[in-house]
Amino acid sequence: MPSQGTHVVGHWKIVDYPQHPECIGCQFSISHDYEKPNSYRLNAHIVNNLFCPLEYNPTSNEWTLAGGVGTTLMLGPLEEMKKENVISDLISCIQNLKVEGGQHLVIKTDNGEQIRLERS
Repeated sequence: MPSQGTHVVGHWKIVDYPQHPECIGCQFSISHDYEKPNSYRLNAHIVNNLFCPLEYNPTSNEWTLAGGVGTTLMLGPLEEMKKENVISDLISCIQNLKVEGGQHLVIKTDNGEQIRLERS
C-alpha cells in the first residue's frame, strides 16, 4: 500500500490563495525522491525554477522542509518577480500538505495561510 505522502506526487495548479490572488494559476510539481524514503521534491516555475526538498513523517502525518528553497537566478518583469517572491515565501513556510479527494492539495503554512491547488 502506498504511503499517504505519495498522494501528493503530481502536477498542481493554485486555484485559491486568498492572501495573493495574483498567484492563482501558478503551477507546482511534486516528485518522489527514490533515494530516500519519505523524501520528495517540490518544484515551481515563475521566472526562475524554485525547488526544495520535503520530508513526510508517516507516523505523525506531518511534512517538513528538509532544506532551503533553491532557485535559478534570472531576472524578469517586476510583477513576475513579485509573484515569484510570494511563491518562494510560501514554499519556505510550508507546515503541512494534505490531499483531499485525490484532486485537491491544501498547503498550510506556519503563518496560518491556506492555499488550495488542484491537479493539472
